Amino acid sequence: MNIIEVKNFRKSFGPRVIHSDVSFVVKKGECLGLIGGSGTGKSVLLRSLIGLEKPDSGSIIIQGNEISSLPERELVNVRRRVAYAFQDGALFDSMTVYENLAYPLRAHFNMKESEIAERIQSQLNEFGLPEAGQLYPANLSGGMQKRIGLARAMIMNPEVVLYDEPTAGLDPFNTKRIQELILKLKAKGVSSILVTHDMPTAFAVCDDMVFLGGGKVIASGSINDLKNQADGPIQRFINGEL
Repeated sequence: MNIIEVKNFRKSFGPRVIHSDVSFVVKKGECLGLIGGSGTGKSVLLRSLIGLEKPDSGSIIIQGNEISSLPERELVNVRRRVAYAFQDGALFDSMTVYENLAYPLRAHFNMKESEIAERIQSQLNEFGLPEAGQLYPANLSGGMQKRIGLARAMIMNPEVVLYDEPTAGLDPFNTKRIQELILKLKAKGVSSILVTHDMPTAFAVCDDMVFLGGGKVIASGSINDLKNQADGPIQRFINGEL
């Protein structure tokens, strides 16, 4: 079953064409790696999947619903189901970790404060940060900020998560923790797209890969098939040839 279908996606900013014809699908419970060099429009695609950018043409279908032409008020329901884990965590500096996690719950659900507190503590426990609730982002390490950002993305129990460079700048220990969290969510049936330059993480968590270049999909396939191609897109990307 396809959870996400991107068909003939085209996007430009003024005269600059970012995507001329991009198509791919994400199946239920699958993690798709979206790979490409800087400037290939990976984040533009992620932002389009939650309605922050509109395609010039083509379609974005999520769980059978075309979302690319939806008005802002109807995109709220999409954003409840599709979470965006921003590269820098995108935490509110003036709020504690608790308040950062409470924000989307208060904005989207009619929950009692006791229910919110229970959900937040459960989430902090699951992400290995049970004592972090009263800390501010400035008191967190880079790895902790990444995990709190991911915890906030997941706190509404979305069906899809969009990861934007979740391991960028992390040491090997924290990179491994992020990989384990992504795999744990996959095991629960969460579908996802991973934008990354970190190929070991892509190998660890992705099922399929799509390589972008020149505004199009230049290669795609399963991780296993792509890894077995001696001069395939993975090797060319690692060598800086894509």
